Amino acid sequence: IIPHITDAIKQRIKTAGEKSGAKIVLVEIGGTVGDIEGLPYLEAIRQMRHELGKENTLFVHLTLLPYLKASKELKTKPTQASVRELRSIGIQPDIILPRADKNIPNELLGKISQFCDVERDDVIPAVTCKSIYEVPLRFNEFKMAELVAQKLHLGKVSPMLEDWKTLVDK
Repeated sequence: IIPHITDAIKQRIKTAGEKSGAKIVLVEIGGTVGDIEGLPYLEAIRQMRHELGKENTLFVHLTLLPYLKASKELKTKPTQASVRELRSIGIQPDIILPRADKNIPNELLGKISQFCDVERDDVIPAVTCKSIYEVPLRFNEFKMAELVAQKLHLGKVSPMLEDWKTLVDK
């Protein structure tokens, strides 16, 4: 990884936060872990955790749980492999969001917790919703805002989702 590239990525993230006055900057790094195109971005956030401290950074890993029709089961191996790849470059997810089109049994969430070295409460299912607008409501059922606030030492939070619920209902 060329240092000036990762430095430029880090500076863009910091500048976005400074210009907006935000208390939290949410950065999405898309793609597949291990793809060469994403490596500078992953290296930049790895360095940012080192520079800013664990108390000021949070890694949330969204990962796919494929469903195999033949065996009628969700498979956790791709998630385990993805986390292993992240760990090999120095990134340990704090929260894992396993993504699936089917409900994820608790035993699979426990398996992900165990084999990916995160607390069970830090594995939050991301099951397909009827509408993208339902996703925040679904995450709220699992107290995700409170979990993020706890991990970032932000104090007590109370998501105000009444207007959002009205939007989803419409």
